[in-house]
Order: sequence, then structure tokens, then C-alpha cells
Amino acid sequence: MKKEFALIGAGRLGRTLGRLLMRHGYAPTGLACRSLRSARQARAFIGAGEPTASNVQAAARAGLVLIATPDREVVPVGRELARARLPWAGRVVAHCSGAVSSAALEPLRRRGALVASVHPLASIAASRSDTDFQGTPFAIEGDPRAVRVLRRLVLDLGGLPVTIPREAKALYHLIACTLSNDLVAFLAGGFEAARGLGLGTRQAARLYLPLIRGTIENVARLGPVKALTGPISRGDIATLRLHSDALRTLPADLRRLHRILALRSSGLALQARTITPEMAGRIARLLSTLP
Repeated sequence: MKKEFALIGAGRLGRTLGRLLMRHGYAPTGLACRSLRSARQARAFIGAGEPTASNVQAAARAGLVLIATPDREVVPVGRELARARLPWAGRVVAHCSGAVSSAALEPLRRRGALVASVHPLASIAASRSDTDFQGTPFAIEGDPRAVRVLRRLVLDLGGLPVTIPREAKALYHLIACTLSNDLVAFLAGGFEAARGLGLGTRQAARLYLPLIRGTIENVARLGPVKALTGPISRGDIATLRLHSDALRTLPADLRRLHRILALRSSGLALQARTITPEMAGRIARLLSTLP
């Protein structure tokens, strides 16, 4: 017998999650969007489910309710569902926000629901029929029984369930943004700096992306300490001095960011024992004089 779920909110994440759950033996009951038209479009993408513009109607029958709305709507939706005359005792209600914890669903917990949050650590830029969560980590927190249900769901999707503390949910999401969104901004700054080479952004991406991919692969394989290469890792003061003049061509924010990250790199090199504390001191003094 298929496991039933209701889906509230069917944007990029909701549609993708709904379609994958269908593919792995789950059956959607209600699909709620702001408009009936959007809900019908979601049903066409997912392949099943009763489209509706009513959150309460969508949640009426399912033992598992997934809320995939924008973060700002999680609390209002939770309150709306808690006010509804539905039997919540023992039912699992989980939202898919990255930054908001399961505490946002406290009104439903007081009605007897088992509440949690489940968030795929993946960049979903668009709803695509070929999206796959195989090997994707999912952060889960909430009531223990709800967490068990969601861990099973994630495993069914081929994902990797990771239980985190409820109070650390915002930190979890901040780290994700630092390593993903901030990385995009950092790469954009580097590609823009390549104008000094006479290259456009796309040309710069073609030039440097193989190096970027190789670096990420090395970090995945060896860890950050052993993956560090470059002049700081070998204490190459002469090359760092050559960088000084080139730094003057960069915007002030990139120069500041370079100094901060170079000091971080020096710390990694110390851990790897590829430089001595004395060399780390020399690097720090040189960085302090950079423009």
C-alpha cells in the first residue's frame, strides 16, 4: 500500500519533492497552492494529487503533511492548520525550510501533531523532471517519532538523513549559505577581476572552472588541511609580494576578503606543517601591508 502525503506549497522544491516521492512509492492526497491554477499545474508536474487552494482541505486526509512554502509562510500556515477542526494527534507535519526550526509549528504540536523540519541540502534552481536526490544530505530535526518517519522518507528517496539539534537550525542554514551562496558571489568577483586579463566573464569561467572543480574534489577527498596548495601553503613570500601590485587592481572589498582568507590559509598550512610558526608570522606581517 502506498504511503500518503499532503503537500502545501508547490514551488520549485515542492514540485520536485512531490514528483520524487511519487516515483518512490508515495501517493499525494492534496496539493495546495495559492491559486487553483497553480495547484493544477503542480498536479500535472507531480502526476497525482487533488489540487486545491485550501491548505486545510489539502491536509485533511494525509498522515504526513509536508509544508514547502517560503520561509515567511511557515508560521502562518502552521497556525491556520492548528485552527482547523482536524484530528492532529499522531499525524506528522513537517516543513521544508532551511533556516526555520520545527518550533514554528508549535501550535500544531499543542494539538497533538508530531512536528519536524526536513531540508534537502541542494541547490534547486528550477523544477525539473529529471532531478534526483540520490546521495543528497537532508537535515532533519523535531519530535523523535516525526524524525524517524522523515529519516525513512529520505532513505526511500536515496538521500542521506542527518539529524541536527533544533536550536542549531539557523546556524546550519547560515553555513549552507556561506558555502553555497557566498561562494557564488566570490566566484563572480574573481571572474570580474579577469577583465584585467582582457577576458569576459564566460571566458574567465572557462579558464578557471577546471581549477575550481579540482580544488573542490581535493577538499572532498583529502579534507581542507591537506587540500591546500599555493604560495601560502609553501611559504612563498616572493610570490606573495608579486601579488601585492596585482591586488591594487581589485575592488576594495575583494582586497579585504583576500587578506582574511589568506590568513585562514596560513592557519591551514600551519596545521598541515608545511610552514613554521615563524613563516606564518612573516606571512601575517606581509598581509597587513597589502593594499
